[in-house]
Amino acid sequence: MGFGGGNFGVVLKALAGAIPADRPALVHGERVVSWGELDAITDRIAAGLIARGLRTGDIAGQMLRNTPDYMLAYFGCVKAGVVPVNVNYHYKPRELADIFTRFGLKALFTESAFADAAAEAMPAGTLTVDVSGSGWLALCDTPLPAGFAIHDDPEALFLTATGGTTGMPKAVMWPMDQAWGAFNIGLWQRPPGTAPLVVASLDEQVAEAARIGPEHPASPSPLLLLSPLMHGAGQFTAVIHLLKGGTLALLPAAKFDAESALDEIKRIAARGVFIVGDAFALPLADRLDARGDGAEVLASLRTITSSGAVFSPAVKARLIAHHPALTIIDALGSSESSGTGIVITTAAGSSGRGKFQPLPGRETKLFDENLQEIPRGSDGVGIVARTGPLPLGYLGEDAKNAATFPTIGGQRWLMTGDRARWSSAGTLEFIGRDNMCINTGGEKVFPEEVEAVLMGHPAVQDARVVSLSDPRFGRKVVAVVQPEGTPPDDLQALLDSHARAGLAGYKIPRLYVFTETSLRLNNGKPDYKTAQALADAAGAG
Repeated sequence: MGFGGGNFGVVLKALAGAIPADRPALVHGERVVSWGELDAITDRIAAGLIARGLRTGDIAGQMLRNTPDYMLAYFGCVKAGVVPVNVNYHYKPRELADIFTRFGLKALFTESAFADAAAEAMPAGTLTVDVSGSGWLALCDTPLPAGFAIHDDPEALFLTATGGTTGMPKAVMWPMDQAWGAFNIGLWQRPPGTAPLVVASLDEQVAEAARIGPEHPASPSPLLLLSPLMHGAGQFTAVIHLLKGGTLALLPAAKFDAESALDEIKRIAARGVFIVGDAFALPLADRLDARGDGAEVLASLRTITSSGAVFSPAVKARLIAHHPALTIIDALGSSESSGTGIVITTAAGSSGRGKFQPLPGRETKLFDENLQEIPRGSDGVGIVARTGPLPLGYLGEDAKNAATFPTIGGQRWLMTGDRARWSSAGTLEFIGRDNMCINTGGEKVFPEEVEAVLMGHPAVQDARVVSLSDPRFGRKVVAVVQPEGTPPDDLQALLDSHARAGLAGYKIPRLYVFTETSLRLNNGKPDYKTAQALADAAGAG
């Protein structure tokens, strides 16, 4: 029987008691936080938060870039019984004021670059800590009072703010014991052909973490996390890795840079890298092609894991070409689900023929708009839903909770918002996100599916698919394309032919707009707002 999961602070402290104190926990360039320091500093932060008036259940935001301070603040909150939540540092004061109020923040950790925007938006009386200032140093140096004990409720919450794709972000309420199972924290992989270990107790988790240190052949450390910690995928990965006693490395740069990332992989001899789909994989592949030393740079690397965005098969192949022993893990997931499916790609090919295999340990189904099941073997497209360990729902969003977490047949389900169809092999063919669907003449077109096909053409660097009004079909599909290098004169005809070879006729773009403008946000995610503006201008012309 598996271990039901414990409070993250309790687990962290138990790990620190068994792991060598000098084992690196957090690496950020030349800055290294050992496991002994991680435990001691987060104890002092917890004591400092309590001394400053924070109470159990109060909510504290982390509006921080990828530095050790993010994880120190996170686990300091957990140990104090304060509920951590990620805050997007790209938001402006108006947006921040909205989420600070809706989430009910009592404290915020930020840094000098974002302090002014935060100060303008924070409600009066909120504790704000600038991790680049003296207040942070004082918090990290708080003396522990007599009888100090960390919060130990296994059902304590952490919040994960969604990306706000269809409006302002919502806060997903995750109890730690549910997240333990949903994130597979207590699952340890074994050699191929051998069943994984699912720990039966905290003691077993600690023993396994102590046994598999960074020097152990089976260790996934160091893991270089390139995805922002302010997003659910990055946050989940960091927490999972640390609660397995790992070494988490963060890029010592203000934002993602492919050249710096490759240098860091080589410098620390990273065994794993975590990215967000093509947003990171494309520039990494481009730099590897340009540098010419890919085999040397990636020599230590075993896995590249991605979640949160489309990861094109062509880009996967480019990465593997530089290091044929590489395994690429492409996960389908969200802030609400953690994970629902997985594709594993090696030089030999992809599992499930490139389609997502439902994750074990939870029931996965497809439902239509009327919550009727689409059975395996049928060709219908439906919403991916799963059972198993689930969050409580969204903070203060009763109507949204009823729609996203319906009870069907007496069982609570999560409607992930991912659209897919069953393949004949029982795998999931991902079509796109439900909230991005384009209705053209009664047919549904999912931008991600069309984008993936277009980006398989060598003349395309990036592509976004949006829509324009159409008098006959209601909406027509528009492809906004950033060409690779100097585009050929007949690029539109080439792309149209390429698209028709892989897509049904109603999915073919009716208009192509070519641009040198980046189609990515600062965080690397697709920029549909810019793409739509370019499409609108072209349509008006």
